[in-house]
Amino acid sequence: MDKHKIVAVDDTSFICETLAAWLKSSYDIKTFLSGQEALRYLEEHGADLILLDYDMPVMTGYEVLMSIRTSKRIGKIPVIFLTGVTNERMEAEMLERGANDFIRKPLDITTLRERIGKQLAAT
Repeated sequence: MDKHKIVAVDDTSFICETLAAWLKSSYDIKTFLSGQEALRYLEEHGADLILLDYDMPVMTGYEVLMSIRTSKRIGKIPVIFLTGVTNERMEAEMLERGANDFIRKPLDITTLRERIGKQLAAT
């Protein structure tokens, strides 16, 4: 059986490397350091789930989410935000605008695997 394809987007290479190390045995994971790179890849290749940093330069996680949700090709892919921001109002707003879940940094591998599994099971 093919592995589910996950795209992870974070402007910190350490986070991308950590996510890849944690998830590569169970998932086909591709990492990107910018929203623009990730969107180009997604429009061409798609994915089963997106892990998305909220606070990034040039194109924020919110802007990436809006681009995803307005795309016919990739608009239905579940998005889990990874964030160090602990603003509950912002979290509620992102959920209203189409995010599927939030995981706060520092990341915990058990929580991450549970939330990914939950989203993939729901699709």
